[in-house]
Amino acid sequence: MANKADKIWEVAPRKFDDLIDQLLFNRGIINIGADEQDKIDFFRPEFAEGLHDPYLLSDMLKAVSRIKKAVLKNEVVGIFGDYDADGIPAAVLLSKTFSKIGLKNHVYIPNREDGYGLSQKGIDLLIKQECSFVVTVDLGIRSLKEATYCQKKNIDLIITDHHLPGEETPSAFAVINPKRPKDKYPYKELCGCGVAYKLVQGLAKEFPKQLDEKFLKWNLDLVAISTISDVVPLTGENRVLAKFGLMVINKTQNLGLSKLVEVAGLKDKEIEAYHIGFQIGPRINAPGRIDHATKSFELLITEDEKEARELAFWLNEKNDDRQVSMDKVQKEAIEKIEKEELYKNKILIIAGDWQKGVIGPAASRLVEKFFRPVILFAKDGEELVGSARSIPGVNIVEIFEKVKNTIKKFGGHKGAAGIAVSKGKYDKFISSIQKVAEEAVSDKYLVPKIKIDAQVKFTELSKKLYEKMLKFEPFGMGNSRPVFAASDVVLEFPKFVGKEQNHLSMLSSHQGNKIKSICFNFPYEKKMIKKGSEYDIAFTLDEDNWNNESKLSLNVIDIKKSCENKPEQSNG
Repeated sequence: MANKADKIWEVAPRKFDDLIDQLLFNRGIINIGADEQDKIDFFRPEFAEGLHDPYLLSDMLKAVSRIKKAVLKNEVVGIFGDYDADGIPAAVLLSKTFSKIGLKNHVYIPNREDGYGLSQKGIDLLIKQECSFVVTVDLGIRSLKEATYCQKKNIDLIITDHHLPGEETPSAFAVINPKRPKDKYPYKELCGCGVAYKLVQGLAKEFPKQLDEKFLKWNLDLVAISTISDVVPLTGENRVLAKFGLMVINKTQNLGLSKLVEVAGLKDKEIEAYHIGFQIGPRINAPGRIDHATKSFELLITEDEKEARELAFWLNEKNDDRQVSMDKVQKEAIEKIEKEELYKNKILIIAGDWQKGVIGPAASRLVEKFFRPVILFAKDGEELVGSARSIPGVNIVEIFEKVKNTIKKFGGHKGAAGIAVSKGKYDKFISSIQKVAEEAVSDKYLVPKIKIDAQVKFTELSKKLYEKMLKFEPFGMGNSRPVFAASDVVLEFPKFVGKEQNHLSMLSSHQGNKIKSICFNFPYEKKMIKKGSEYDIAFTLDEDNWNNESKLSLNVIDIKKSCENKPEQSNG
């Protein structure tokens, strides 16, 4: 089994004496000898200048013209959204936008039992509500049959999506997706709500009074929630949307969001990307995983304070229920993995009597623990419905493709996918996929890696450096929190603290410089820590506030004995 002690450190080669320049270089912001303007643009992004022209997107003009026509003719539009923390805020954004320009609209958000994506059932329900055309958010790019169905029903379909297209584009009235082949939009990594926001920007050119700058900016809280929750790269345009969106969230005028912030225990706190990803986003996601996501939509669009408070508490309760269900799945799966020694397999496959909505995030937890691709199945009548999560280097969809004769249906991307297998073919599926995995999953992929920004000396670390690093926020994929490494560090006064005595507290000493440090959830045997020994440590910078005094501290994420394992620099 891959052990946490086996982590490989990938240390970026040092190109700059200045650590801030090194961090910018590592993230592709500057090159050797780059213009200072690149730094200014990164640290002080301008809202208008940081966003691209929405009309660079294919079919944007067609979509805006169709919506303008609908306003003039008093038509009714249907909004078809996804049930997660990307699709729901996107649906809210479009609903508010359409209402603002005088376009009556109805929103349909499927539940998990209906399945993901555009469906005939949802289209029919919107038709019953007298909708003459439909706009999707965060879905539809592979909905070929449903697009054809809309044509048969004389329903114009406008697809806004960000997922990878298939070989064929749906025959819709307009398809807005920066990932479309030959699309000229310069930034490809927008989330679903980000694409919807581009549509809003496009409409703002036709309805400048209703969709003024104030409207565009005050609704960035919705875009930021989606961008951060959907774990798209926080680079380029996404960085601008997330950074300004976080500013809005901290003084939000969205009544439901403000109540959700309260029940999450974040009132009067500076809300950062971390809080969105781990506290706000999961609460919006929770109903869609174990109930129905409509309540999340209602929360984010309501203007009634009593309703907002009640919905926020309801979402909070559902999130607690989701957490309990996830814990149950994780506990039972780990017990089976360890009892049956499944960790010897290159892909972990476990089935149980679990809620379908929580097996995806539970699989993600197991990937972190065992560093193997994981497929969790929930039993559902005569089939098993599963969620797969993978690791870097292993494309889980490509592996499914190789055993598709044992699979009823599957879809997704290289890191995460959904799958359904008939009970009668489950054993054959397992044996087939494990056989494929033996060849397709190299042992080198099964060792976790830590990407380190620079090898440093403690003399380079300071509160000033830490404060400069804060300007890199928001942190996320593509712009992760900086990680450093130092060699030959002595750990003075080491002691294990916490209720379970599993956190290592110490004073890290390097060439006469000492910094207070902690390693949470120490992953090795405690006897590894010996007085007088030297260690290599990988860490992030933090701030220790005690008795109204602020000092630099280290959050140690990995420790190795210096004599055994010197960090090796990568050639990248």
